[in-house]
Amino acid sequence: MWNRFTRDPRDESAASLRTGDADRAVLADVLGEAFSDGRLDREEYDERSDAAVRARTYGEFLPLLQDLVPTTGTAVPAVRRASAGDLEQQAVAVYERKRRDAWVEAVTITLICVGIWGAISIAGGWDPHFPWPLIVAAVTFADAIDKTFSREKYLGKEREKLERRARKEQRRQLPES
Repeated sequence: MWNRFTRDPRDESAASLRTGDADRAVLADVLGEAFSDGRLDREEYDERSDAAVRARTYGEFLPLLQDLVPTTGTAVPAVRRASAGDLEQQAVAVYERKRRDAWVEAVTITLICVGIWGAISIAGGWDPHFPWPLIVAAVTFADAIDKTFSREKYLGKEREKLERRARKEQRRQLPES
């Protein structure tokens, strides 16, 4: 459970450090689990939840948890989080690759379809059939155009994916408590 926090509340060097909303959310989750398990009654849960919302330092977390989870054991080292700039660069790189791939895909698919259409038309004595490759081109180029002109939407999605992946990797690297 302790590895879910950005810093381990059991670590004395972190006791005076300010917490963030993510850490208070972890605390609220633990309290909610204790309430749903019946280890806290409604009044205790309400008191501790209010204290969790008001908690500003890691040192204020431990008293709220010490009778709910084991507090002995090795403290979990601080988690190194990827900087916002790193995530932004990675998101832009992924977006640019996907945008480029969408254009290459649109051109490639359209050229293949035009080639098939041309071969069928020539085989029929140059009797051009319905120009169905235009429909395929419209769909594939619409996707490429959407990726090009909806940059922020796709960057936001990529940022979210990268942040989820980074959090998952951090949890995997931390020792179990």
